Amino acid sequence: MTHSNGHLQQINELINACFVSQLKEDVDEVTPERENFDGYRKALEMQLPLLFDLLQQNKNSIFECKDQEGNEILANLLVLLCEISAPNTVYRTANESLQRNVKRILKEQMPVDKIAIKFLVLSLYQEKIGKTAWKKQIGALHGFLQFLHEQFSKKALPKQWINFCLSVSLTVRDSHEPFCKRIGILLFNLILNSSDFLSVQQQNIHSVIYDSAFKDVDFVDSEEAATDIWECLYKCLDYFKELDSFNWSRLDDLMEKALKTVTMAPNDLISLCNMQYIRKCASYFAINKQEIEVHCNANLNNPMELKRCRITCATNNSYIIYRWAKNILNMFIDNSYKLMHDKAISMQFLTEMFKCYLVCITPIPLQIIRPHMISFLDKFTAVLMETIVTHKCDQEIVQLTTSILHTFKKQLEHTSNSPETADYHKIYTALSQLLEQTLFLQNK
Repeated sequence: MTHSNGHLQQINELINACFVSQLKEDVDEVTPERENFDGYRKALEMQLPLLFDLLQQNKNSIFECKDQEGNEILANLLVLLCEISAPNTVYRTANESLQRNVKRILKEQMPVDKIAIKFLVLSLYQEKIGKTAWKKQIGALHGFLQFLHEQFSKKALPKQWINFCLSVSLTVRDSHEPFCKRIGILLFNLILNSSDFLSVQQQNIHSVIYDSAFKDVDFVDSEEAATDIWECLYKCLDYFKELDSFNWSRLDDLMEKALKTVTMAPNDLISLCNMQYIRKCASYFAINKQEIEVHCNANLNNPMELKRCRITCATNNSYIIYRWAKNILNMFIDNSYKLMHDKAISMQFLTEMFKCYLVCITPIPLQIIRPHMISFLDKFTAVLMETIVTHKCDQEIVQLTTSILHTFKKQLEHTSNSPETADYHKIYTALSQLLEQTLFLQNK
């Protein structure tokens, strides 16, 4: 054996020693905890510096390899480095110096252009996390997601990788472990965002993803998980050919689900996330949906930004809002008690309700939703006054409430005092008088 071959063998042995150990039991049987990997981290922090030194000494043999042995070592190394650098794992080392070296090598070597190495990496992952092997290979599972981000963030996933990703994501989502379900959703999102559009559509992959993710909306346990799932479902809509604003479709299913889960969510942050997607779904068919989204994300405390947002949202021409207006108005009332929570949460709900109202309700002619609107304005104005009292006339709460009340008034200002619109005119007069109170005048 040559000196060089001896070093290559030593490098390969060190790489294999640095992998996260295979779990003794399936991940669903015993939840992996951070302290379970204290020994692994100590060993890794001793072995990685040795590996980096050997890589530096043999960089030509590894990084500029042209033979099978060198290719295999590089493929194995990339799989390891992605495993080590994957964020938010129970086994990750906090040694920043080591992490910097890992990231440096990945930056220099990825994305991989060499077909032979990509094939070897795929083969390694098929062995490590294919079928049921993933249940004991949490390092490879996290590393796989990291590899995909490193390799395919700026290029399309090839068909073979798409099919393997879909297989892994569907399988790991059967686990009751939240991190496994989240990896599954993140893999779904990666497929939808990094694949050839027509390839996904023709294979009906988006339908498989939609049906799988839709079931999870009722069971999310964190704001991050809710955001991942909703982003996935919302992205799926782009792939469905039969969607339109007039007929009931999967978009209506999402609206129904979002409205239900705003009220039924296990905590306020998840509830807020669900409400954001009511707004996004309501403007999905709008010609200027991107413009609506931009204005909704602007600072609505700025009078000019608010004016622009009002004008833009009023142009939402998606007919789906007509079907859901009553339910959306009821949702505001049903969740109004959340405005009485601590100030930070109250402000977030008040802001999101306002945005949702601008997008979903202001574009609809008042005569169409008159019975529901009269009841809503009566009840919600009282809720807003109670919110101000609960928060002891906090200036930010009052300022936002003033903007909402002015929006209601502006909507009603062209209603006449005819028998058909007498109720609207009565509310308009009451709002005008209310907004003349000192509390609101100083927040003009």
